[in-house]
Amino acid sequence: MALSFMMFGSLVWLGLYISNRDKHNKLFLICGFCLMLAAVSIGSTLVLSASDLLVSSFLFPLLCLHLSFIAWLIAALGACAAKEEESQKNILLWKKLSPSDSIIAALTLLLYAIIAVNGWMGSWNFAVEWLLILLGLTLSLFTIRLLIKELKAQGEAWLPDLLRSLDYSVIFTAIFSGQVVVVIQLSADWSSTTVMLLLLSICISVAFQVFVYPIRALLDSIAFATFPKLREERAHLRMVEDVQVRVDEQAEPEEMDEEELYRHTRRALSQFGDLQRLATSPLTQLKLIEKRLRDRGADDDVVERAIELKTVLLESIGHLKPRQDEAFGTADEWRYYNALYYPYIVGIKPYSLRYSADKLDASSLEAFEWFRTYVPERTYYNWQNAGAKLVALRLKEKNAC
Repeated sequence: MALSFMMFGSLVWLGLYISNRDKHNKLFLICGFCLMLAAVSIGSTLVLSASDLLVSSFLFPLLCLHLSFIAWLIAALGACAAKEEESQKNILLWKKLSPSDSIIAALTLLLYAIIAVNGWMGSWNFAVEWLLILLGLTLSLFTIRLLIKELKAQGEAWLPDLLRSLDYSVIFTAIFSGQVVVVIQLSADWSSTTVMLLLLSICISVAFQVFVYPIRALLDSIAFATFPKLREERAHLRMVEDVQVRVDEQAEPEEMDEEELYRHTRRALSQFGDLQRLATSPLTQLKLIEKRLRDRGADDDVVERAIELKTVLLESIGHLKPRQDEAFGTADEWRYYNALYYPYIVGIKPYSLRYSADKLDASSLEAFEWFRTYVPERTYYNWQNAGAKLVALRLKEKNAC
């Protein structure tokens, strides 16, 4: 039973952590959902086992397990498929999986099948509980490997933040949930109610540590409601503390090839309006950024580097503008500037039905209508890709100076 509680806590932590690591990454959100469902399946099995109920009562954990399998399958297919933009074809990469990835995927699929068969045959027993623990282990390995690959592709460090969250969660859970265990053990009352109380205590302890920064922001907004400058300073410190462990300080953007530099430039442009996400870009480690910070006497921290990168990107986009004295144009020489400036800098979303253009100025509104009326969506994205390559080339040239 102790191993089941440990696996439950591990799945809750990893599910919440990967969902919170990058809320814009759908693959991370699906993996988090999968892990949380597997945790619910293990937790409900523990509660039902303490109740001495019939096997038919285990339909709920079995249902959670099926939903977890569907989520895992979607995540696995998403991890094994990539879109090659040049040929515009979806290419399955399962043949290129490493042997360890293939073994983990096959074992996970086998465990899902064995547990499901046993569940539907009415033999939800002690052996199934061990299979659930093994399944939780394979799901954790799959998720961590996916997390590492995705973050490396994005140019972010993965280990410091992962260890920080894991260590804090383990210590905090041991302190608070450990007290619940001691009380239950002393009273010798491992009933469904006490088991549920322990599971709830584990969830709260883990969630508090995973979402510690939003919680601190909320508490600061209440405690320092009448001190706006202090709230702003503390928000800055929280951002630095949160981002610092995600920045890959060993990144060498000067050694990137053109394709990798373009990929990171494209991503940085898409994050232009989100300073916290932009601060994790490896482009903040460019020598150009360091030199510009030194020239203006600014502090060399992750936030200042992100601000400087925003300035450099804005200047690079402005360099694409054909005529500086005109606000907007529709000639061919304007297409790359328009495709980058108005969506990324101004923030218009010409093909979103939910986007409201009420607050746009005259030139931005004209650009918005022009995109919707005359520019096909696929052409729009092609212009953005081509424009991002020009920005990446300019960054490389300016960094070499």
